[in-house]
Amino acid sequence: MTIFPCCRCGIVPEVTVAPDERTRRPMAVIRHECPNGRRSYARFTDADRAAAVDGCVYCWNEANAADNPKWWPERYDYLRTLCRTREAIL
Repeated sequence: MTIFPCCRCGIVPEVTVAPDERTRRPMAVIRHECPNGRRSYARFTDADRAAAVDGCVYCWNEANAADNPKWWPERYDYLRTLCRTREAIL
């Protein structure tokens, strides 16, 4: 999934992954110290590393690229995949 740049400064942040202290499951984190605004933070915990990174990037993009039409196809694909996964579990 593409990480969209910060809507204030245009910098593309990095994703880091570490185990969550409480659950020991992978937690992906995006921290961004924006020079043109405030500090931004997104995190997501999931069962495996790839799912945690995808969820974290999705949360970041929703905050920074929700009005950008370039984000909409990836957003649609992610949500469609997520819904199919949840249906398979149920």
